[in-house]
Amino acid sequence: MHSYEYIFTAIIVFAILIASVALVSTMPQSFINVLEIQQLKMTAQKIMTYLTLNPGNPADWGGNIKVGPDELTAFGLAKYMELVRGAYVLDPDKVQRLSSGEVPSPLYIPPSRVIELFNLGRDYGLKLEFIPALNVNLDAQLNPGSISVFISVLSEQGKPIANADVAARAFYLQNGQINKTSLISNRTREDGECAINFNGVNSDAALIVLLVDYNGVCVVKTSILGSFAKSYFIGNNLILSNSFTIPSNVSYQVMAFKSGGSYLIDYVICGLTPWSPSPLNNYTVYNMTYVEPYTAALLAVTGEGKLAVACRNVPSSYSSIPGEAYPPLAYTLERSVMIGQSLYTLRLKVWRMVW
Repeated sequence: MHSYEYIFTAIIVFAILIASVALVSTMPQSFINVLEIQQLKMTAQKIMTYLTLNPGNPADWGGNIKVGPDELTAFGLAKYMELVRGAYVLDPDKVQRLSSGEVPSPLYIPPSRVIELFNLGRDYGLKLEFIPALNVNLDAQLNPGSISVFISVLSEQGKPIANADVAARAFYLQNGQINKTSLISNRTREDGECAINFNGVNSDAALIVLLVDYNGVCVVKTSILGSFAKSYFIGNNLILSNSFTIPSNVSYQVMAFKSGGSYLIDYVICGLTPWSPSPLNNYTVYNMTYVEPYTAALLAVTGEGKLAVACRNVPSSYSSIPGEAYPPLAYTLERSVMIGQSLYTLRLKVWRMVW
């Protein structure tokens, strides 16, 4: 070979080396990004499946107030039913134990414990959002002799929903007794709004219970007015601070559901048995033998003459990072779920903290 042929060959080899280095420096990053997304997808799918189809361990951890975060060995939100199985039916007690401030602090399940139970370590973060199928806004006013309720019904996208059926009833304290109004129905206008008035109510405390139905999609909404004793409704338990007692040992289970083409919002009276000693420090706990299906709230009269109200609450979000988090690379899944009588979209976002 001539010398210029060697030089030409060397130039070609050098060019190939330069191109290879350039490809090696660019291709792995794209390849890694694909792997990262696939890994996040698989992790999110596993978490969503377990959350919505498994009750966790113990299976009754939502309503069992003896089970705190440390006693929980597996985390799932599905409702435990011995005889039947309902896909994507979540336990209201388990869901509300994700709401800080809406349950006694010993019963709150912190996100750090959930991440630990899913064996995610410090590498991952997660966020749950509970989005109602119908966004029901309620503005109620307690007036002398009446209660005025203004209702707005929007879709998940914030669009007004016309012709949604609204059924409502008020429960209130008067002369030391719990009373109820008649059941009143209305229908939303084109702007998604309507109003309901309860007359003949003279009280400084009341509970409003709404059931909104739009073509079979139902949402139950509660609102507490006036001066009342803060309490909690978890499992078969009515929980109050130690400053209150219920001398009558009687409570009222307020139910709200649709049966056939009619709506029922009413209460049944049930007895209470005080726990002795109380399983929760700084709280008085009463046990009910049985809780009616679709019970949305509990009412009782305290020894101090106040209305004790305990509602089941669904948090809007639950995240391992306080506030709004916008990680650069995350994977999001959504599932339609039932919580009590209401339909929700459960949105799960999973991200990597470090790469």
